[in-house]
Amino acid sequence: MLAVMREFMQALAKEADLVGEFVALLEKEQAALTEGNTDQLPALAALKEQLATTLNELSRQRDEFLSLGGFLPGRPGMDAWASANPAQNEALASWNQTLSLASRAKELNRRNGQMIQLRMNHNAQALEILLRKESPLDLYGPDGRSSTPGDRRINDAV
Repeated sequence: MLAVMREFMQALAKEADLVGEFVALLEKEQAALTEGNTDQLPALAALKEQLATTLNELSRQRDEFLSLGGFLPGRPGMDAWASANPAQNEALASWNQTLSLASRAKELNRRNGQMIQLRMNHNAQALEILLRKESPLDLYGPDGRSSTPGDRRINDAV
């Protein structure tokens, strides 16, 4: 049983570390979005997906451990386990760090999603202007008069 507890504590510490890495990736993503470096986004998304897969596996392992101890899976089970094991300071510190970092990750992800949505809206508006067919822009000739509807080209004779 001692080996199982040690393995559980190591998994909790690893989970906290990986959630920290996930937060760091979200911060890099936010910086890329803020600076307009969208070329970095696919690589960051791939790294986030790999971390998410590993985190899901660690969560599954945590739930298995909790089940062995007669606890519910997920946060309710961890909260009950923490209440039943107050002397497990290292494990509790890792769990609290995971919760804190997960909260930070959730907020960063929400903000990044808003930034991505804003960028997509901006791009859609720019495309709409470029592809506008319903009401083309009035262009002016060298005499300052608006060109006729059939003649929508810019006159460079100025």
